[in-house]
Amino acid sequence: MKRMLVMVAVAALVATSSAAFAGQAAAPTKKPGQLIVGLDPPAVGFQVGTLRGQSVLNPHGFEIDLAKAIGTKLGISKITWLHVPFTTLFRPGAKPFDFAFEESTITTARKRAVDFSASYFDANQGVLLSKTASTPHSLADLKKDSICTQSTTTGNDYVVHHLHPKTIHSYTTTAAAFSAVSAGRCDAFVMDVPIIASQKKTRPSSYGAIAGQIITNEKYGAVLAKGSTLTPFVSNAIKALTKSGTIGKLQKKWFNINVAEIPVLK
Repeated sequence: MKRMLVMVAVAALVATSSAAFAGQAAAPTKKPGQLIVGLDPPAVGFQVGTLRGQSVLNPHGFEIDLAKAIGTKLGISKITWLHVPFTTLFRPGAKPFDFAFEESTITTARKRAVDFSASYFDANQGVLLSKTASTPHSLADLKKDSICTQSTTTGNDYVVHHLHPKTIHSYTTTAAAFSAVSAGRCDAFVMDVPIIASQKKTRPSSYGAIAGQIITNEKYGAVLAKGSTLTPFVSNAIKALTKSGTIGKLQKKWFNINVAEIPVLK
């Protein structure tokens, strides 16, 4: 009888372990065994893909590899890539995705409407010049210029509420803002350092220099619906991938940019 009790206890332990593993594999996604990940390409280095209707086909980049790594941690290999415009990302209410990766800075205001995962990337704002613009050496110099921004971004917030330049040209997409600074419709585009640095590296002849960075100490997180039961699963996966060095390796793979070499504008 004692042996039988021991065997029952062992069997229960195995069952409990299996259930825990199964629970981890069966993360509370919208569709069991699948992930729906929101994207808004292009963001060179982070995510590039082909838009077809609401789908993003053949995406690649840092956030794509990271989403796949999170899926592996959750025991999920099937991922659907959904196009979600950045301008709609922080609206309150239900979301069509499990989580979205769109270089989204975690802010108190945004957290009132959505959940954020643990941070997976640190960034400051950067200043990308047009080919005809003179180089600003301070924020006082920069505010004399005409500035391009992407609406609803923290870069736009900084320009509007802190920099107060003579002229602001705001665009709804990153691509449109890059086109504007490339065409000389503004002197500089203020956007996250890794995004402008990756774009400049990819198309060096289309822009002037990266004039500098503005220290804002921003952190990116995955966006989820407010109160999502999936949030701790995604956060724990990101923390594990950070601890294992996986995220650091992916950053080196996709960016290989020495941010410390970019001067700070004060």
